[in-house]
Amino acid sequence: MEFYASRIRDINKGYWMSFENHPRLEETKKNIYIRCLPCLEKLYEQLISCLEELSLENPLNCWKVGVVLNSLEECLELLSIYEEECFPTERSIRGRIGTSDKESPSIVIIFHMLSEDERDRLIAELQEIVPGVNKEYSLFYERGCGDLYGVLCGDWRNWQGVTPIENYEQIPIIREKVQKLLRGEY
Repeated sequence: MEFYASRIRDINKGYWMSFENHPRLEETKKNIYIRCLPCLEKLYEQLISCLEELSLENPLNCWKVGVVLNSLEECLELLSIYEEECFPTERSIRGRIGTSDKESPSIVIIFHMLSEDERDRLIAELQEIVPGVNKEYSLFYERGCGDLYGVLCGDWRNWQGVTPIENYEQIPIIREKVQKLLRGEY
């Protein structure tokens, strides 16, 4: 089994390149339409309703595990070592490589996980193999869509199934951001 990537993009200009252990990125596409899109639609509906709290069912089971490295080459080397050391596997391993900060000297590889067990297993695997690529790496994890929900609900470590909105004044900004995402404007 191997990793497959989407079209190579200039990740140093703020673009992201998806990868997955399926040649047509099937899990990535499936999750966008079955999981991410309905979650964004639900968030948008809640923000229009001007509630004082948000229902966070999907975000509580959505994780990002990130490794900060120096270059695209190091990210690809990490995936190559992961293939050699951790495959075959029955689970879907998917994510993206890039940076949102065009000025950053680092590149991040982000793995998407749907449970804490998957997250913890991946972290343990990465802690074993990443030092072989770069001994000065940085490893982190957080909930998915933290850039949307976190602005409104604060620290993801405190989120519950229903979480109060802490930053009510941010609702119009996040509502517009979600609306753009739903229209396909990134």
